[in-house]
Amino acid sequence: MKTFIHSLLALALVSLAACSNSPTATKTRSEMDVGTKTGMVKNIVIKDTITPDALTVHAGDEVRWINQRQDSVTVTIDGPLEHNVSCRNGFSKAMGMGVDNSTNLASNETAGLCFSRVGTVKYSVRPSSDTRTTMADTHGSITVQ
Repeated sequence: MKTFIHSLLALALVSLAACSNSPTATKTRSEMDVGTKTGMVKNIVIKDTITPDALTVHAGDEVRWINQRQDSVTVTIDGPLEHNVSCRNGFSKAMGMGVDNSTNLASNETAGLCFSRVGTVKYSVRPSSDTRTTMADTHGSITVQ
């Protein structure tokens, strides 16, 4: 019984030691560049336009697109995402293999990405091909600090 308790205590200590390397507010900017999730969520609302069309976030913040239109839209990120995001919701390729740079959002659906690299990401929102609407293609940018 004592061996079992000692094993549990050793496992708990190893787990605590691993957690001590978790990101905290005292981490430096270069450590944040690798894409730790900070827990901040920034929304981009899609109606006839996108609001805001220019957004500034920190590396690891989640950017969430919310389609508040009646019709579906396609959100497309300019450039590849494979090594530029630390989390994704709605941007997966078939069978979860990698990250797609676009997603279709039906009315009231959302999709999100956590950008892990500092820089500017440009994207566009356009009506989906099966939608007949007067919405023009709109463009926006996300600055990751």
